[in-house]
Amino acid sequence: MIKKLTKYFAFATLLKNLIGTKKAQTEGLTQIHPTKIPGRTVFVREKEYFIRESYVGNTIPIIFLHSWGSDSLGSWFKILPFYEEKNSFVTIDMKNHGKSDSSWKRWDVDENADVVISILDQLDIEKCNIVGWSMGSAVALSISRKKRELVNKMVLITPFSWLGGAVYKDKPLFKFFVATVRIRERLFPNMNPKSKYSHLRKTGALGNEYTDWAWNNLHKSKDDFIYEDGGRYVVPYDARPWLKEIDTETLVITGGKDNLVPEETSQEVIKDLANVNEIIFDNAAHSIPWTHDEQLLIELDSFFKE
Repeated sequence: MIKKLTKYFAFATLLKNLIGTKKAQTEGLTQIHPTKIPGRTVFVREKEYFIRESYVGNTIPIIFLHSWGSDSLGSWFKILPFYEEKNSFVTIDMKNHGKSDSSWKRWDVDENADVVISILDQLDIEKCNIVGWSMGSAVALSISRKKRELVNKMVLITPFSWLGGAVYKDKPLFKFFVATVRIRERLFPNMNPKSKYSHLRKTGALGNEYTDWAWNNLHKSKDDFIYEDGGRYVVPYDARPWLKEIDTETLVITGGKDNLVPEETSQEVIKDLANVNEIIFDNAAHSIPWTHDEQLLIELDSFFKE
């Protein structure tokens, strides 16, 4: 009986995802956009990248680099309003994310670092501070390695220098894992966005007035661009051979309850950096910019003023 019910449920779920219509998720009467900072696109090697920028005189621009599977606004929507009239900043939707171009070709951390460097060159930014979250922290490290004179200070939120897939990237089991994730995303494309939305709501990081915007932002489809190459892109990343080369003044912020990038993983970054301090948000998980924005802003403000 249980097996039959399981089969019926699986078939019904699959059928719903194949023929069902998409619905909005609106909680509350008045819906507003969390930060009305318009954006534009720039071209780098025939690819179009979306940026948002705000400039305040006599300030060093902060470059915000988002996490994997999100975009610049989705990652930083609680942070950007604080800086809009206080400090210059630029946010960038990296390749295969947000409103930037996608590609079926393989891509990696270093390529995204080159893209960011090229964009900043077009914007005539010769010195900046960088804030990277998760995947964005990996890109930040690569930028600091490639162009040391560009980076004044760097903040790495829940960073990693490598993940276990670096060992297994060419193994059959790893390829099978990536294929399984790809199949899941094609059959159930709303699973990942729904889980992120649920997390935002359960943690209180998303107010009722932003739910329509957040639902739409999280459900922007990139087909399977992100999740087809995503595992091969993020997981095999390995910065350990060159981390000791980086001497940029760095602040690492981690979550004491982070299961996605545990504290011991971030410690592997910290131990190899020459000029680094660490702050642990004891009650935070991986989503610090969403759930601990006020605490994060205090630390960013303090670090960049020093």
